[in-house]
Amino acid sequence: MRISVLVVNQSLGFRKDIQGLRGLAVALVVIEHATPYVPGGYIGVDVFFVISGYVITQLLMREIDERGQISLKDFYSRRIRRLVPALSIVLLFTLVASVFVLSPGLEQEKLVSAAFASFFFIANIRYIAEGGYFFLQSDPLRHLWSLGVEEQFYLVYPILMILALRVSKSRRISFARLMLALLVVISVVSFCLGSLLAYGVRILPLPSRLSFFGTPFRFWELMFGGILAVVLVKRPLVLSGVYRIGAQVAGYLLILVPAFTYGPFTLFPGVTAVPPVLGTTLLILSGSNESHFFNLMTWKMWIFLGDISYGLYLWHWPLIVFVERLYPENFAAVLMSVGVAILLSSFQLRFVETPIRFRQDIVGKVALKLFGITTVILLAVGGLVVGLSRSGLNLDNQAQFDSMQRFADNCSYPGLEEKLNPKCTSESGGPTRLLLIGDSQAAALADGFVAVAESLGAAYGVVFANSCPIHLRPNELRESCAEFQNSVPGIIKEFKPTVVVVANASDLYVTRGGFGKPDTQIRREDGSLPKNYQEALDNWTSGVRGAMVSDSLVKLPLIYVQMVPISPIKTATLLRPVDNLSTFSLADGFDRNLIVEAEAETFSDLPRVAVLDPARALCPDGRCQLTHAGKPIYNDLYHLNPRGAMLLAPDLQQLVQSLSK
Repeated sequence: MRISVLVVNQSLGFRKDIQGLRGLAVALVVIEHATPYVPGGYIGVDVFFVISGYVITQLLMREIDERGQISLKDFYSRRIRRLVPALSIVLLFTLVASVFVLSPGLEQEKLVSAAFASFFFIANIRYIAEGGYFFLQSDPLRHLWSLGVEEQFYLVYPILMILALRVSKSRRISFARLMLALLVVISVVSFCLGSLLAYGVRILPLPSRLSFFGTPFRFWELMFGGILAVVLVKRPLVLSGVYRIGAQVAGYLLILVPAFTYGPFTLFPGVTAVPPVLGTTLLILSGSNESHFFNLMTWKMWIFLGDISYGLYLWHWPLIVFVERLYPENFAAVLMSVGVAILLSSFQLRFVETPIRFRQDIVGKVALKLFGITTVILLAVGGLVVGLSRSGLNLDNQAQFDSMQRFADNCSYPGLEEKLNPKCTSESGGPTRLLLIGDSQAAALADGFVAVAESLGAAYGVVFANSCPIHLRPNELRESCAEFQNSVPGIIKEFKPTVVVVANASDLYVTRGGFGKPDTQIRREDGSLPKNYQEALDNWTSGVRGAMVSDSLVKLPLIYVQMVPISPIKTATLLRPVDNLSTFSLADGFDRNLIVEAEAETFSDLPRVAVLDPARALCPDGRCQLTHAGKPIYNDLYHLNPRGAMLLAPDLQQLVQSLSK
């Protein structure tokens, strides 16, 4: 049998297989966003990172070979020509479309800030700095965080190479060896720190957000490609056909298995990013342009997707978000939006990206002028969108939400130690003493709770801590949660309640505690983090039950108020004016319904614990109210306003009376 031989050499230039690999990467991301079939498709971004590190290092190493130096002016001019025109078109389209598809106010104004952050390649920093978990439910530009990571890397990387080149010349040592050593050291540090943060070790604040969005903790993925380029640039690697086939099969498996098996609760990135990163490296190492050797990535379909990968990555998510908003739960419409994204990307590649990318006269000051003109246009359009948004567009801005003042606004925990704020208590002299504790759900329930206490002539107290549920183990991403939990026994001892009402936003710690919402983190009993949805649900219910039978609560009658039905975004837009905004289907809250069912089951053998499901009052016949007497009852997607809380008061009062007998 004849064994073919491949010589991997970086001087070969454009490689079809790498372009095809780009196509695979963007396909994984788009399919994950548009369908439920590839839950780990987000690893396509990591494939992109490795390819980018490899290609950029290869180009810079070649420039050093040919010129003996790196021109920062040429490098950054190329980046402007490559990225800015296409990005600007998508951002401008998204801003203009938002006027018609999104609601005036918070939605449109957050989108404008996202557009500016994306254009200046700091979207990832914006997500790190974003306080709380109230992101725009479907941010049309949230996928552009990865551009921020890449461009911040490119801001530093050529400078690092220039410094290494100067040191190698002055010390008369091999530039390739010095560069390789630097990349290995930086990669190891980046990987170790990123893995610790991904696991939740608080070596820095907001560890999960930093590990996912933080450029320094993604460096190792880009540098993996850089290391490969440096190793191969001077030492071409010879692979026999057998080893080459083995490397390709392993590479595909290391990418595709995570794509189909990872999901929302995979601890990512860090160690779990190693398989797709290693798989991409193997595919680059084993690929070539040789037409006689079978390579999936040289198929025309993959090369086509690779050619339009940048545009397709930019276009697909805004179109999906807008279509889902206009045609909710319409899978065919989502698929059509992906088709439109492919068409727009193809058009944009031919008439915008390619002509500008290869314009050698757009360099230096001319490139900066292009960037400056685009900036002015974007700022002008963004300012116009904000102005239109603040005008209200003649729409009912309170069609769904209404931020009324709450009784509990001054009842949050920090600084209270083990005593209740006097403004949040009332002494009646009667035998019934009611205490409301929990997270932000307790705050949202407070006005209804106080109405019940006053109706019964009972003493009452209220204390809550945002994102800090009543649970055996604290949410580690809020530093006050452990302190709050430790103080609850003292608060109970000091107030001496006869009935305790507990309210938790359970969805936050099960569904929204997963991938992409890195704002909560509650460990399992053995100290590990949940790896999938079922583990997260089991961890939640076991921890809540454990809290209800803890020493401080075990002898007290308890009312456990469950998560309210999660309201969809149904505020009025120009393309969907106020119509049918009064109700939504309880069945749409699939995850929420699973959670409340599991909570009810875990308390079923505890007769002193009564469970109050808000859906009983808010969702007669399976349709949940958004308004009462023509006025909104929600403060936001996850919390009732005081008007809504009053709707729960009759059921709450009935339970208090039954437990007080």
